[in-house]
Amino acid sequence: MTSVRGTQKMKRTIMLWACLPFLLGLPMVAEAQESEERQWQDESVYYIVVDRFMNGDMNNNEGVDLEDSNAYHGGDLSGIVDQLDYIKELGFTTIQLSPIMQNDGDSYHGFHVSDFRNVEEHFGTMEEARQVVEEAHARDIKVIFDLPIGFVSENHPWAENDAKSEWLTGEEVSSEHPWFNQLLQVDVNQEGVGTYLQETMDFWKEKTGVDGFRIITNGSDLSETTLQNYPLIMYTSSIKEDHTFRTVTREAFNQAGNSLNDLLTEEDLTQPHQLDFYDVSRFTHEAVVEGQNPITRWQLALTYVFTAPGVPVVYYGTETPLDDGGDPQNLPMMNFKAGDEKQKKRIEKLTSMREQFPALTRGDYRELYNEDGLAVFKRTYEDNEMIIAINNAEETRTMTLEGLEDDHQLRGLLHDGLVRQQNDGSYRLGMERETADVFIVEPNSGYNWLFIGFVGGVLSLFVIAVTAISLKNRKENKG
Repeated sequence: MTSVRGTQKMKRTIMLWACLPFLLGLPMVAEAQESEERQWQDESVYYIVVDRFMNGDMNNNEGVDLEDSNAYHGGDLSGIVDQLDYIKELGFTTIQLSPIMQNDGDSYHGFHVSDFRNVEEHFGTMEEARQVVEEAHARDIKVIFDLPIGFVSENHPWAENDAKSEWLTGEEVSSEHPWFNQLLQVDVNQEGVGTYLQETMDFWKEKTGVDGFRIITNGSDLSETTLQNYPLIMYTSSIKEDHTFRTVTREAFNQAGNSLNDLLTEEDLTQPHQLDFYDVSRFTHEAVVEGQNPITRWQLALTYVFTAPGVPVVYYGTETPLDDGGDPQNLPMMNFKAGDEKQKKRIEKLTSMREQFPALTRGDYRELYNEDGLAVFKRTYEDNEMIIAINNAEETRTMTLEGLEDDHQLRGLLHDGLVRQQNDGSYRLGMERETADVFIVEPNSGYNWLFIGFVGGVLSLFVIAVTAISLKNRKENKG
């Protein structure tokens, strides 16, 4: 009996010792974001195409055809509620929904609006829309609705109402994208349209508690007075935008060896950025076409999008990552059972860093180095300073950082690297091929002799305990 107890005690001691490596590896979070009022640029956004995300209610499946890429596939508001914990685990702080307003025909994408103040029956009810917002808020997640005001379906009541007909330009949208081509154009600068837009946003806020909107136009800018001082999150976009940031970023990271010299940096911290969207083929497919590992390509590109100035918007399925075969209109249903753990972990780390370090969401930007596929830049906000290094080259690249404070160190958050000051006062940064890291600039921790002493003491006790128990067991066995 004594022998069994001794063995159990030895196991407990071994378990304590086994935990020490994990204690040694725990990161010491420096300059974590203090509690202050959140702003739009603090968010990390997960964009959901409602019909292609999750089928949570089989009762609204009329007309669903999974074999037809142009038909409804069954995703709905109830399904989004079912997967909010999944989104929370990825670390996103905001979800953005494709238009949920009533639509004509098989417009699963939501852009053929026939009633701006009603929920499309394939997606659910107004009560379910409110439930999405309430359940998201319970998880500290904000909700943004897409609101396409720049065009309407040919069956929209405005087309038949003489009093509202002046809100239409009398022309149809001309677009290479089939979702928008031949829709009726709306004159967003009509005073009545601006008033209707504000009243419509107020309507959705009252009915659902939504946190904000993306206002979508057909290229015309909204009047500055239309949305001035509106108390919700709000930004505008056009179906005719060039999306220069997206184009340049995709071209830079779609294969190893590409130069990063042309990467663009927004001065506007509130500008949303995404690599994938409904008007361009999936970045995954582009990497595959180039003969590249899409996970590696995604990790570098996402690191840039999450650490450069602006608000990262991640298209549903990026974490899997989904491949559309090169057809932007081929929107697959989300497969929650599939996925790449490395991809998901990278997203989780990036969303977490934006929450912890305000330099990544509010900081100034300064490029430090950009040659031969290696780009290094700095984000600074008050006392929080971060160095981001992305090596898109096919070989290891090194560079020397100068001008940082003396007796500091760079601690990597993605690969646990540590860069300390050289004798000449510089910091020598080496990056392996096709890797990226985000470094905290912090005072040099040196060697933690107190902790080393603690570990040494525990090790000594471990050895003594094991020896004592072994001797005692031998005596008992002899007896």
